[in-house]
Amino acid sequence: MFERYTEEARKAIFYARYEASQSGSCEIETEHLLLGILRADAQLVHRLSLSAANVEAIQARVRKASEGRPNTPTSRDLPLSDSGKRALKYAAEEARGLNQNHIGSEHLLLGISSEESALAAAILRDYGFGSDRLRQEAIQRAAVPMVPKRAETPPLPSPFRDLLREADNDAFGPLVGREREVERVIHILSRRAKRNAVLIGEAGVGKTAIVEGLAHRMAQASVPSFLAQRRLVALDASSLLIPGRRSASRDELEDVLANLPDPANTILFVRGLFNLVAAGSAWTVVEAMRALEPQLAHSGMQCIATGSPSGLRATVENAGALARHFEVVRVAPVNEEDAIRIVSSLKPRFERFHEVTFGDGAIETAVHASGCFKTGRHLPDRAIDLIDEAAAAVKLRRESEPREVAEIRTRIRQHVRAMENAIANHEFDAARRYSDEERRERENLERLRKQCKPEDVAPSTVTPKDIAAVVAARAGVTVAAVERVLDARGTGELQRTASELTATLPAACDWLPLVAEYLVRCSTEEAEALAKAITSAKAKLSGSKTCQGPGGENGPSADCKPSE
Repeated sequence: MFERYTEEARKAIFYARYEASQSGSCEIETEHLLLGILRADAQLVHRLSLSAANVEAIQARVRKASEGRPNTPTSRDLPLSDSGKRALKYAAEEARGLNQNHIGSEHLLLGISSEESALAAAILRDYGFGSDRLRQEAIQRAAVPMVPKRAETPPLPSPFRDLLREADNDAFGPLVGREREVERVIHILSRRAKRNAVLIGEAGVGKTAIVEGLAHRMAQASVPSFLAQRRLVALDASSLLIPGRRSASRDELEDVLANLPDPANTILFVRGLFNLVAAGSAWTVVEAMRALEPQLAHSGMQCIATGSPSGLRATVENAGALARHFEVVRVAPVNEEDAIRIVSSLKPRFERFHEVTFGDGAIETAVHASGCFKTGRHLPDRAIDLIDEAAAAVKLRRESEPREVAEIRTRIRQHVRAMENAIANHEFDAARRYSDEERRERENLERLRKQCKPEDVAPSTVTPKDIAAVVAARAGVTVAAVERVLDARGTGELQRTASELTATLPAACDWLPLVAEYLVRCSTEEAEALAKAITSAKAKLSGSKTCQGPGGENGPSADCKPSE
């Protein structure tokens, strides 16, 4: 039946079946076909100018439409619905009408759009994809020659990493909200002069994620042709600091770069390059950094670097010749709304890894709590750190669940991995068998859950309270205190008090939000008592240090008397 279908179209139909099974549907509907296409054909998604945020919104809309559907067990051979069958029929007719022998995912989209009463067709229309536009896309896609597949490259020597190989293995999460920065980097790499980019931003804003997003696009050949055949290689600047010494010498760095094969066809990503001067004050660091200059100037190798604003200033002052090779791309912190979208896009990866689910409000609580209690880093990294730790805590809490439940979870994970590997190797019959096995194991798990008493199985859902518990453990306070701060967050008085404390104290502290929350609700007398208690405690600590004398641990000074 699927002999005329391209590899992407076959993958899309298989993923559609998986989406239908996961939603509890008894049939593969056109909306499941749409989700399958978005998952299977990254090149088509890029050609249609659908951002990661658009894809995420479409997925959320389809899944919301199936929320009220009863979760009935699906049959072994999950069939296409009548609407789905008509969509495939229309796709074949469109391909025939365009004199194209194959049926690709672009024809499947045309077939879906022809089923005008279906939800998927309505979604396509809402995004401006009518039949005429999709038909024109199918014509243009057939006229454009496919980008040749990248040649197999040998493994890289240590300490280099092949980012394109990692992207092929789905090692990176989706990139949300940083499309402008990626396009800017591509623009710089296409220049004739000053064609190296340095991403400058504070810790945690997602500089490395931007490079990983570029690697994903290069692996999918969704970049200009001059980039499609290049290699993207990563080198962490920390590897240039030799244990027991402040830095590597220039000769040592030159030896490392000499082991890099085909530098003229390589883009080298050096994470933290523009922070090296600050990391090691010795001039050997500058000398080591200057070893890059001949490579950038004469070998044809290009470079993407990262660093902080202070690191950029130090590099310009101490290694200006190297800095002149780079064009700066500023990476600003995201706001909380964008951070919620970014963290939500990463949620499925953490759910698969930890075998948990994130409940309503968990992601929002993580973003808000990280802003109150983790001020040393920026969004989205600090919120990602919180959901990772909270998910780990829930997973550990579940270790006491019945042995049978744990065994079934293990088998489900094995079947999902085997299915994904089979799809990657084009073994669709085997992938279907693994999908059926996974479905049966999930049914067994549901049956076992119903047999167990509620208290026998620990919940596997990460709740806002779990996020608050992680924050409380780090700050050394109670969960109730953290929840009070989060509940009061957004009130003008609390914001004003917290801002005044932050401006007055030289360094941000995890307990500042708690102090601000207490000051908002306490009386003037209670605030004065707190100030006196802090002053008294500081005086006692200072007196204790004085009594240790100039020798510290060597004993009290002559002026101190033993306490009576």
